[in-house]
Amino acid sequence: MHKPVTVQSARGVAVLTIDKPPVNALDHTVRSALAEAVDEAIADPDYQAIVIAARGRTFPAGADLRELDAGVADPDLASLCRKVEMSPKPVFAAMHGTVLAAGLELALAAHYRIADRRTRFGLPDVNLGLLPGAGGSQRLTRLIGPAAATEMMLEGRQIDVARAEALGLVDIVADSGLPQFTLGYVARVLKSGTGPRRLGETDVMLQPAKEHLDWLKNRRDGVKTGPDSAPARILDCVEAALMLPFEAALALERTAFEDLVATDTSRALRHVFLAEQAVRRPPVPPGTEPRRIDAVGVVGAGTMGTGIAAACLSAGFHVTLVEADIERLEAGVERIIDIFEREEARGRIDPEQRQGRLDRLKGTVKLDALAGADLVIEAVTEDAAVKRRVFSALDAVMKRGAILGTNTSYLDIDGLAAGTGRSPDVLGLHFFAPAHVMRLLEVVVAMDTDDAVIASAWEFAHRMKKIPVAAVVADGFIANRCLSAYRKAAEFLLEDGASIMAIDTAMRAYGFPMGPFEVADLSGLDIAWARRQRLAPDRDPSERYVRIADRLCELGRMGRKIGRGYYRYEQGARRGVADPEVTAIVAEERGLRGVSARKFKAEEIRNRCLAAMVNEGARLLEEGIAARPADIDLCMIHGFGFPRSKGGPMMAADLTGLLGVKRNLEDYAREDPAFWIPAPLITELVKNGRGFSDMNLD
Repeated sequence: MHKPVTVQSARGVAVLTIDKPPVNALDHTVRSALAEAVDEAIADPDYQAIVIAARGRTFPAGADLRELDAGVADPDLASLCRKVEMSPKPVFAAMHGTVLAAGLELALAAHYRIADRRTRFGLPDVNLGLLPGAGGSQRLTRLIGPAAATEMMLEGRQIDVARAEALGLVDIVADSGLPQFTLGYVARVLKSGTGPRRLGETDVMLQPAKEHLDWLKNRRDGVKTGPDSAPARILDCVEAALMLPFEAALALERTAFEDLVATDTSRALRHVFLAEQAVRRPPVPPGTEPRRIDAVGVVGAGTMGTGIAAACLSAGFHVTLVEADIERLEAGVERIIDIFEREEARGRIDPEQRQGRLDRLKGTVKLDALAGADLVIEAVTEDAAVKRRVFSALDAVMKRGAILGTNTSYLDIDGLAAGTGRSPDVLGLHFFAPAHVMRLLEVVVAMDTDDAVIASAWEFAHRMKKIPVAAVVADGFIANRCLSAYRKAAEFLLEDGASIMAIDTAMRAYGFPMGPFEVADLSGLDIAWARRQRLAPDRDPSERYVRIADRLCELGRMGRKIGRGYYRYEQGARRGVADPEVTAIVAEERGLRGVSARKFKAEEIRNRCLAAMVNEGARLLEEGIAARPADIDLCMIHGFGFPRSKGGPMMAADLTGLLGVKRNLEDYAREDPAFWIPAPLITELVKNGRGFSDMNLD
């Protein structure tokens, strides 16, 4: 049986090696085994010192977040850290990889810290609405001082070993051979007779000097979140480290940690983190081998195509960009150059990196230049006939085994695949604008898509640092189906009396970076208009249809790109202003429908928009288009800016109460049953006392 912790004897030293792939997370099995091993090493007279190390790619990089909801079994991390700290024999942490969260708290409990040259460190707990809760805030403050400790905890970012050494977080750095270097360092410490150095017993940084307290007050004034937020509670813990005895400060930290665990914000953030981990695995049988992708072709040098090309170049792929004529091709290449020049100007890449990316780009008007591509992504206009012609032409020139992807937002991929002789090699790769920035990649699995092609799409996404979410073929897939419901709810509110600005303001206050009408202007009203025109022949005449957006498009108001959409944009402005022409159109449409405008509070605006997204998400689950509610949450967070701190629409429904959402839907359904009637899945979950989160566990 595989042991999560092994013990080896080396020169009178007990080397305790953690081995729990992939990241040696300090879950219950590891904590139990490590606590037992520490006890045995302390009791064994043959051992003079203890080394805690790890096998694989990293020293522990966190814990198992699922335990926070299920209940943390003994020994918890705090008691393990206390056991390590109170060891009468010196304990050494030999670190490599990414030493994060619980892993760094464990290292802080050790008496000495050794790291190899490539190690990185961090306490990213704040990104989960938490703080280091196993003594980390106290030991770190005592070790490196309140200012440096506060910044590490509030920023949640990783630091490299050079910075860690400069701060005093690391005692010594091994340039090579960490295991042997560590044993040599242990021997030197034992020879010196220094013995254990317990941070809980040090008072070096504990003088409540006025400058420390003044600094802390100013730092607290700069925290914009509420008094019960993770940043505010982190500052409470730093103050406790300055003012209280160690045991009292530990108790305060523990109370703060437990309070934060119970908050909706932390529950939402933990949900998103776990959802992101879950989609790292492709939905294919274990052992499925992906096809190798080195050379990528992109057909279409418009805004989306060039964004995709830029993302591929940034990930190290060789890219061939194809456009129908030289003018559009040159314009597309200029857009790519501009993307990288802006990244260089912001300090994100250096001149050599920029040039290296451009050296891997080839532009051409000849489709047969894609004969050697491993993957070709079609990104031409959203027109089924055009895409069918492109697919047919690509099928004729691409090598056998090459993957053919389409960036369509709505169209039938099964139909596109059927027009080729390689339907198992076809799938949807739906990027979100701007494609070189947005992290979501909807991987749309067609009827005949081969498992190896799906696995390849996952590898491709990971290499670009994108988050892949699987969907099956359906109009709008996952993200755009939910977005469509959100927009409809907003359009109904607009026609019923809310102003464009009020709706956008309410949703920004909820946490969206932009309101629905601002997003529509940014994306371009013409894309959604084309879809509505395509669906018009099959639209149910009894379905409520708001014509305001159509009226704007008929007037050429296509959004921010031309300076006029729902808002008017002054030249170069990103934020629009109200336009009397739009106000008049809205008033006219209300009159034509016989609507008496009524006022809506911001809370009702938010409730209606959330209910619409949740209801559509439930239908996506019923239809099997989305595999789990968490996938819908990821699509809306990473595709359309749903606030991460709310967890996505499905998690937000659970946190606010699914029964309340159902009652809201029933209330709105009195106005429009076709749109608002609760999906059967919602009724079933409420009836059985379950939530969408329970479906993520199935």
